[in-house]
Amino acid sequence: PTAERSGASQSIPCHSGRNFDQRSHHTKPINTPMKTRFTPAAWIMAVGLLYAARPAHAQIAVTDSLSTADIAQLLEGLNLSISNVVVNCPGAAMGQFSGSSELDMTDGLVLTTGSADALAGPASNFANAMLGTAGDVDLTAAAGSFTNDACVLEFDCVPYGDTLLFNFSFGSEEYPEFVGSVFNDIFAIYLSGPGFPFPVNAAQLPDGTPVAINNVNDLSNSAYYFDNEAAMGQYVAYDGFTVNLTAFAEVQPNETYHFKVAIADAGDISFRSVVLTTAVAEQGTTGMTVYQQGGLIRVALPVVEPGADLFLYDALGRQLKHVAVSDQLVEFNGADLPAG
Repeated sequence: PTAERSGASQSIPCHSGRNFDQRSHHTKPINTPMKTRFTPAAWIMAVGLLYAARPAHAQIAVTDSLSTADIAQLLEGLNLSISNVVVNCPGAAMGQFSGSSELDMTDGLVLTTGSADALAGPASNFANAMLGTAGDVDLTAAAGSFTNDACVLEFDCVPYGDTLLFNFSFGSEEYPEFVGSVFNDIFAIYLSGPGFPFPVNAAQLPDGTPVAINNVNDLSNSAYYFDNEAAMGQYVAYDGFTVNLTAFAEVQPNETYHFKVAIADAGDISFRSVVLTTAVAEQGTTGMTVYQQGGLIRVALPVVEPGADLFLYDALGRQLKHVAVSDQLVEFNGADLPAG
């Protein structure tokens, strides 16, 4: 069967139902979060410790209509401060979620193009509550088509160390039926401040690909995609979503950085999408010592925790090396790294 769509003032097609066609099943990868790194330098080496954790499944709880103080508290991780929180969408579109599920995160903030409460599953539910807001000019430019039902969160962040990171996941009811169509629902996490004179979208894959319906799905960048419909998900309503991704930015301590987190429907006003984020954290590399000796690159770690992994990235966010950590001193052969 075919699915049709219709919009409000635009002459466009409308979803008239869901097409539950059979797709190949993707097993959700058990891995550490992927990191996307943004730095103004041409070549800066960074090291991060990540831990693999798979939550047990339980019921998700969602609380919407949060105050700006509640949102600031949710976003504020260790070693930084959050201020000037501004929300540009109805309170029901944004909320706090908690509980284990098919997602790779267990608590944080949820922004949607519809109702935050609709996050809770199962996948047989249909998250399609109407938001009725306008689009977002930045997302419209990025999507290449008009946007509607935008939900936008903005805030300032002052880190006390040199590295900011936070986890995010993007999901949608557009999956999998409308992959490759003009209904390319999109979101972005724009970062600006010292070293970033123009807003940079931190919501990208490690190779710099922006996260959107047509860029991350069962056919494109499928390693980052979980088909919740095929898996008959019991705790998350959205039919597909990304695995845990991590935005990672090198910053200047005690300076103010501005974030704009925005999500919108693209091409019409139907089929909701969602973005989930954890608290912003300052996880500076200052506790590690990185130096080069001859042809070796050595990383001295302050502590070694069981199950820790060490990742080496270049300034473009490309992962160059990944090793399991068993000692406080880790060595890489510089000749094994790509030129540049």
